[in-house]
Amino acid sequence: MGPVAAPGRARPRPAAGHRRGGHRIHGPDRDREHAPGRSLLGAATLAIAVVALTILLGVTYGFRGRVVGSLLGDAIVLQARAVDYVAIGLMFALAALAVADVLYLGVRERDGELAALKASGWPLTALARLIVTEGVGVGVLGAVVGAGVGLAVTLAVTGTAGAAVAVGALVAGAVAVLLAALASVAPAILVQRLPPARVLARE
Repeated sequence: MGPVAAPGRARPRPAAGHRRGGHRIHGPDRDREHAPGRSLLGAATLAIAVVALTILLGVTYGFRGRVVGSLLGDAIVLQARAVDYVAIGLMFALAALAVADVLYLGVRERDGELAALKASGWPLTALARLIVTEGVGVGVLGAVVGAGVGLAVTLAVTGTAGAAVAVGALVAGAVAVLLAALASVAPAILVQRLPPARVLARE
C-alpha cells in the first residue's frame, strides 16, 4: 500500500506573488508596491510641463518675449511664440491624463479596502475627497518641483529671476494643481459607484 496522507491536514496555499498553473498571483501588498512609483511618474509629467511654462512666462513677461543668455559658455536665445504655448498646453493635457490614470489604477488596486470603507458607513463624499486629496498631492509635488527647476533654469540662463519670473512660476504651479484636481474627478466618481457586496465577495 502507498503512503496515506494524514487526515485533516490542509494543503498549503500559494502565497501572493507565487506561480500557480503558469500564472503569477499578485496580492494587494505586491500591487501597492507600484503605487508610489506611479504617483512619482504622474508628478514628474506635471513637473516637466510646469518647468516649460515657468520659463515661457518668464521670457514673455519678464524679458518682453525674448532673452539672450548663456549656459555652460554657449549663447542661448529664448523666445516666446504662440506655438510654444500650444505645445505646453498639450504637455499639461497629457500630464493630467497621466495623473487620472495613476488615480484610476490606485482605485482598482484598492477596491477591496475602499468597498469595505463604503460598507462600514463612510459617506460617499468622504471617499471622493480621499481620492481628490491624493490627486492634489500629486499636483502639489509636481508644481513645487517644476517651479523650482524652472526658476533655476531661468536664473542659470539669464543671470536673474525677477518678480515676473516668480509670478510665472506660481501661475504654472497653480495650473498643475488645478489640473490634478480636475483629473481626480473621474476616479472619485468611480469610488462612489463601487458595489461593496460584489467587491467584498470577490475578495
